[in-house]
Amino acid sequence: MQKVLIVEDDTIQLNMLYQTIHDAYPSWNIFCVSDYAAADRLILDSLQKSASFTLFLLDIQLTKDIGNRDGFFLAKGIRQHSAYYQTPILFLTAVSDENYFALSNFHCYNYISKPYTDADIRYQLQQMLMTGYLQNNTLELTDTQRILHRTSFCDILYIKSAYHVLSVFCEADFFQTRQYSLESILPMLDKDFIQCHKQYIINTSKVLHLDITSKIVTLTSNDSIPVGKSFLQDIERFYRKGTPND
Repeated sequence: MQKVLIVEDDTIQLNMLYQTIHDAYPSWNIFCVSDYAAADRLILDSLQKSASFTLFLLDIQLTKDIGNRDGFFLAKGIRQHSAYYQTPILFLTAVSDENYFALSNFHCYNYISKPYTDADIRYQLQQMLMTGYLQNNTLELTDTQRILHRTSFCDILYIKSAYHVLSVFCEADFFQTRQYSLESILPMLDKDFIQCHKQYIINTSKVLHLDITSKIVTLTSNDSIPVGKSFLQDIERFYRKGTPND
């Protein structure tokens, strides 16, 4: 299910955006605010509760507050959170000169020029769904050869960190990236992933067996992953709840 945050200071446009998205995708959770401060509170709350937004619609020309904070300022703040580094942003703008700046500086998915119609909104959402941008169960990484990988969470077995390089081991292959550290990539993954060692993150849905004595986790791929002493309690908690291989 998608979780959308719309930030638009024009009440008529805000209601139109909400209604258009709700009518097209009634199961989506849609949050609407009209200023920077309210948006910032919702974003921080989503991170604290590990209930991230999967799409942002931001009006560039927000009425600036005393801190001169507009839609660009909000986008910059969003991108500073590792969990939101790749979350699609759809900018809403009435000034054509801002379009290139938005695309190049904030890695936004796209922009919609005002005035727009409900058909314009639906088209952009359809394109994001078709291309996988709104699949919040995928990890998008650029490897050391500058090749983009869009990998489903369910295909990832484990991630290993060594010498400032992450190796992502999947069901069929693996690749390496320097894009993130182990600590910064963990919040980008879903609840099935847990750090079990200073060098490893595992997908608990792929756990076949936990040997507490030897501190080894065996995955469905028959890979044996060490469990660090400081992480053992968390792994045991997952195991007792039946999360691995549940």
